[in-house]
Amino acid sequence: MSDEPTSSSFATRYAAEIAELLAELTALRQEMVQAAAQAGSRVAAVSPVFRASAFNLLHYLALRRRDLRPLQSRLAVLGLSSLGRAEAHALASVEAVLAVLHELTQPGTPNLLLPSEDAPAFASGAGLLAQHSDAVLGPVPASRGVRIMVTLPSEAAADYALVRDLLRQGMDCARINCAHDNVAAWQKMIEHLRHAEQELGRSC
Repeated sequence: MSDEPTSSSFATRYAAEIAELLAELTALRQEMVQAAAQAGSRVAAVSPVFRASAFNLLHYLALRRRDLRPLQSRLAVLGLSSLGRAEAHALASVEAVLAVLHELTQPGTPNLLLPSEDAPAFASGAGLLAQHSDAVLGPVPASRGVRIMVTLPSEAAADYALVRDLLRQGMDCARINCAHDNVAAWQKMIEHLRHAEQELGRSC
């Protein structure tokens, strides 16, 4: 006879904790859905190309309003997702954990929680995140898995060599902090960057 625990004995052992997590995650999902519903008119004004991502952003912001660390630790004890990689599909991540908890508490019974039609699923969410990141930040460099964003200092408006050297050293995306300087300075930074792109044959 095997000493390995069965799924039913596992669920029995952790029944109280599973029930608490099920209630907590159900409430969390409701907060996420409500946050998106409250922004309904604003989301409706978003281009259809970006609407799913807009819903995902609202869901993700609602998810991260709370400190998830205690919840993540409790989920990890049960071998469940800690929701730590939910950026591209926040609601789908929560719903996936809820589906497992439901199966542990009521095995074989239908899960009445219907996935949201507005939010990205796992596959589409990851694709949208990659697509939009490329559009905003440029493609991921072949030599590394991340992009380097540099906030240009005020000196970048007067010092072309500074901007060129930043680009030469690997800057993929330049950020201008419009809380500082003025329109003329920002324009000079952009001109320096475009000139450096041409000189070095690199896009930014």
